[in-house]
Amino acid sequence: MSRLGLIRNPKSQRNKQGGGDTRAQAAALLGFYFAEPATPAELRDTLADFAHDGVDTICVDGGDGTVRDVLTALPGAFGDRPPRLAIMASGKTNLIAADVGTPGHGLKALERLVGAAQANRLGDNVTRRPILSITWPDGEHEPVRGMFMGGGAFTRGTELANSHIHRAGFTQGPAVAIAMAGVLGRALIGNDQHGWLAGEAMGITIDGHRAQDGNRFLFLATTLERLILGLWPFWDHGAAPLRYLDIAANPPRLLRALPALVKGKPRPWMLDSGAYRSGGAQVLDLALPRPFIMDGETYPAGRIRLSAEDVVDFVIPS
Repeated sequence: MSRLGLIRNPKSQRNKQGGGDTRAQAAALLGFYFAEPATPAELRDTLADFAHDGVDTICVDGGDGTVRDVLTALPGAFGDRPPRLAIMASGKTNLIAADVGTPGHGLKALERLVGAAQANRLGDNVTRRPILSITWPDGEHEPVRGMFMGGGAFTRGTELANSHIHRAGFTQGPAVAIAMAGVLGRALIGNDQHGWLAGEAMGITIDGHRAQDGNRFLFLATTLERLILGLWPFWDHGAAPLRYLDIAANPPRLLRALPALVKGKPRPWMLDSGAYRSGGAQVLDLALPRPFIMDGETYPAGRIRLSAEDVVDFVIPS
């Protein structure tokens, strides 16, 4: 029989709204490993206990940030044999769950997972994804692992969402859409060499080959295979585990480019301009002058390396 553990974030959007029912139910289930770690150290200790006791599937009850924290801590506990993950999408944004699938959230989802574990059916429906690993070559910060990062306008959009949009009650897909619309709107209205479109002086190296120099308006990278709301602003990535979007500062006719851009189907004139670039990679080396976002969290600027050597299986009860 599969052994299932639960990492629950009581501060995630839906868990705050749902009260303590899931906590009480999880704690009451015989043989069910349940924890609500409040710090990274507690999370590491919990995962180490899970590994010691043979937990082979971990349910993550939270949003993208909780998944990121678990992915980051897994190697220290499980080494190179990670457990399967199941995501109960209960955060403000759930990009990862939207791609890999989710049993839902709350008690019904928990009961489905427990039933599947007892019947040893958790491995019947598996989605495998590479994990995006970010390291600081100078060793100044600890590595972080997740599935979606962004810089430039994406950082500003996330800051906008955190400061205004979530407080106004928008979450999930609408929050992301409103945030990016706000970024683009401000950029287009304030079209000057010192505004948002002027971008940031990023340095980018793709699999050892230095990319075109110059400021960037937007940079994204992911190991996901789809985003919410039908968005997919990536192309020419093939089977490479890292997919990236690299938009130069002051991109020509940005408003006209948007419909094709968000679907990953650039027009010939966009490609000819050299401002709209996308592709796939094994390794990306970035020099960032401003902070970047990884699955909803802000991380410090500097030289970072993106890779995707590890994979994790995500499960949904059949």
